[in-house]
Amino acid sequence: MLDANLNALLKLQDLDMRKRGMETRLTLLPREMDAIIARRDALNAATAAAADAVKKEELAVKTGEGEIARLESSIQKLQQQSALVKKNNEYQAMLMQIAAEKGRIGEIEEQLIERFDRLEQLKAEAEETRKRNASELRAARGEFEELLAFSKNVKEEIAKLTAERPKLAAAVPDELLGTYMRLLKGKDGSAPVAKVDNGCCGNCHMRVTMQTLNELSKGKLASCDNCQHLLYVDGE
Repeated sequence: MLDANLNALLKLQDLDMRKRGMETRLTLLPREMDAIIARRDALNAATAAAADAVKKEELAVKTGEGEIARLESSIQKLQQQSALVKKNNEYQAMLMQIAAEKGRIGEIEEQLIERFDRLEQLKAEAEETRKRNASELRAARGEFEELLAFSKNVKEEIAKLTAERPKLAAAVPDELLGTYMRLLKGKDGSAPVAKVDNGCCGNCHMRVTMQTLNELSKGKLASCDNCQHLLYVDGE
């Protein structure tokens, strides 16, 4: 059976390890939240880019239609002017200009046919992107809100454990508590008190000496000769 001091120390360690685990988890939350924010921004940027592609193509269509309207107006004026021209060379020049502008209209109309097809394709792609990204944005928003709620719950639990700790620490003798605290602050972050398993230290997994095992068999604590962590064996 574990003695009272060991039992009190294990209760304190259980609290400290749970508290440390929660604090470590909290340190990872900002990175996870930043990743969600980056994902959100990327989704919004993709949706905006798809919409901008549609607007760009629509502008190109309007520009083409505007150019056709300008050329048609120019042709109409040339035709009106040609009726008043008396010199044959001027008349022929106007006819050539009219033919050139009609040819240009034909080229633009061919381009517009392609642009109309492209525009319909871009609109369909933009709508698909918007719907897909809207769904992913809702999911990302839900994940972010879950992390916020989780963060709040963890902070509340840490505060609760912090409030409980002094009472548990007071039950551990000062000298033993000092050793425990020194190990708790170790760089490896491992639990200060380890159970002996099959004759080996539960922390460093090195075999424990017979002398140490004899001390442990009395239900008390002893230090590992290798890693200096506190060791114990259960009642069995």
